[in-house]
Amino acid sequence: MFDKILFLKRDKDLFAKKIISELKKRSKHLSVISTDKSKVKTKNNIKFDFIFAFRSHHILKKKLIKKAKYAAINFHPGPPEYRGIGCVNYALYEKSRNYGATAHLIDEKIDHGRIIDVKIFKIGKADSVESLLNRTYKIQVKQAIQIISSLSRDPENLKKMLKKNKEKRWSKKIKKRIFLNKFYKINKNISRVDLKRKIRATATKKFKPYLTLHGMKFAYTE
Repeated sequence: MFDKILFLKRDKDLFAKKIISELKKRSKHLSVISTDKSKVKTKNNIKFDFIFAFRSHHILKKKLIKKAKYAAINFHPGPPEYRGIGCVNYALYEKSRNYGATAHLIDEKIDHGRIIDVKIFKIGKADSVESLLNRTYKIQVKQAIQIISSLSRDPENLKKMLKKNKEKRWSKKIKKRIFLNKFYKINKNISRVDLKRKIRATATKKFKPYLTLHGMKFAYTE
């Protein structure tokens, strides 16, 4: 049983609800913060057994990370080969056969801390950005509950997880928002084959690949 836990998530995240439900069973005091609009703030004197971040937008400051007695852990929606943002987009565009979900220690860099656990699964031929993301989040929830359950029984189990995955390493390359924004732009000289790849890797209900011509922007529609 945990004493105090801090859980960081996005606002209105339905996937996070299942993890919160598990944490409520396993902690005496649970603090949940949505990180969409505000900075993550806690009382200066408060300490937590663990800090967990699930699909959180913020890069945690060293001061906050130090508030975790045992560790601050992030659940990253991608395998170690894909760091940063837009991991699903790049995996689909590059025709990767496999994808994954990574749990890791949080440090001051993006997707950089020691790896705790990795779940790898196949990318289907019919997978889109939305279907692959949805499957990834479901696997992440199971991964998070599994890790939380183990750590609530004995926090020292973290050492066993780290030892088991000590050979796993993050990619040196990291994708940032600026790269993803450029990735959505279609070159007017793009080939038919590459255009199909680009559409599969970027088109969702919310976001669309686009072409700029004579100062006008044309977004893809099905």
